[in-house]
Amino acid sequence: MDQIQTLRRRLHIIRMVDRPFLYPSLKKLVAQLSEDFDAVSERTVERDIRAIGAVYQIYIRNDRRKGGYYLDLPTDEDVADFEQFVQLLERRERLEFLTSSVASIRGIGRYLQLEHNTQFTGNGHLPLLWQALQTGRCVEFVYRKFEKEADEGKLRRVEPDLLLEYRNRFYLDCFDLEANRPRTFGLDRLHGLTLTDQPISTAHTGQRRTDRRHAIGVTCPPDLEPQRVILRFQTSEANYVRSLPLHSSQRLIQETPDFVDLELTVILNHELEREILAFGELVEVMEPAELREKMAARVEMMTKKYF
Repeated sequence: MDQIQTLRRRLHIIRMVDRPFLYPSLKKLVAQLSEDFDAVSERTVERDIRAIGAVYQIYIRNDRRKGGYYLDLPTDEDVADFEQFVQLLERRERLEFLTSSVASIRGIGRYLQLEHNTQFTGNGHLPLLWQALQTGRCVEFVYRKFEKEADEGKLRRVEPDLLLEYRNRFYLDCFDLEANRPRTFGLDRLHGLTLTDQPISTAHTGQRRTDRRHAIGVTCPPDLEPQRVILRFQTSEANYVRSLPLHSSQRLIQETPDFVDLELTVILNHELEREILAFGELVEVMEPAELREKMAARVEMMTKKYF
């Protein structure tokens, strides 16, 4: 349990010094941590801050002018990396707590049910793709589309850029060297994946990560600009969407006894439409007109299947 407590304590410290910066003093950090943890001293916090920098490369600085600590994130890319890394730490925290708390493997089913999909076949590619990303090398594979089952596929050589998880599936953002453009491939449709000796050109890397900041899901055409989307939810459903936002840009713009208006700044893609359809009659697209008309057409086509 000591390792779990240490991880939890360090996550608490990271959250307390993260944005919006409040610059808590060392004494305040100790006081807040002491509410949830035993035997926390100034020496403990100082040791944790040094360890967070050494182990995770997350650096916490002391601003003497403001009288407290803050998270040092110098660039936008570092912010994105930091947020992803903290999510991984939070997952590890939950997993270690559960595995250490379960006394018997036979008893776990009585108290816990995890979302899973044993049929997904792409996870086996993750170690090799991770190695390619870490060593900066191209990969080759044959890609077969689902809608063309009889197709033998085509050999592709790509520069891997980003692994993306969406709805329990993993995807690879990459630069297709033959097509000379960015592509996204589902890992469950890759065959014969191999690591090559060809190095990745830095001219093509990193762009997809920037593009994806305004995307829900996988579809992210480089020529689409983010738009202001306003969704009106019935009050009964709004709290669910507010507790689990559709996108990081989501914000409240109007609230009444009958409905709540939420604003997103996202590109218009298939996954956004699917998210909206999942709420059925409990949501209405207010803006933009383009999306409202498209959703109306989809609802009309869906209605014809039942009447």
